[in-house]
Amino acid sequence: MISFDISALTKARLGTSLTLNVDTGPQSLTDLKVDFLHGTVQAIRIPGGLFVQGTVESQLRLECVRCLEPFALPITLELEEIFGLPGASPRQDVTYVVSDDGWLDLAPLLREQSWVAVPMNPLCRADCKGLCPQCGTNLNRESCTCESTKIDPRLAVLKDML
Repeated sequence: MISFDISALTKARLGTSLTLNVDTGPQSLTDLKVDFLHGTVQAIRIPGGLFVQGTVESQLRLECVRCLEPFALPITLELEEIFGLPGASPRQDVTYVVSDDGWLDLAPLLREQSWVAVPMNPLCRADCKGLCPQCGTNLNRESCTCESTKIDPRLAVLKDML
């Protein structure tokens, strides 16, 4: 959990701010694995909540879609979110809420922003050769001896006629 005790800020005057240092090692953000989280986040008291903004550097552990090998993807998360306060009048634009005992949990926000940063087809490198479709050999590490000409199995009968 990436949580901070901000109970003093929940009762503070509007405009009061608190700087939070995010510095953790390997974490699991539910369904994402990160090697680290480093950054600074500022929480500012606003009417009915907290405005949280900052930058967090991280590195995600992903699997390449071509060769299926794990790799690390460095990302930078730009955070700007409003957190609601317990007991305050509910706002329409609030997705996250500070807990009743004054703890701000950034994990759900970091998880959401990390998923947004993941590319549609994550590749270990731009020139990844992937796997051989016949034998499954990782073509980045070794070459295979499979037949290179592909024949549509529906047309294989025609090949025998020649």
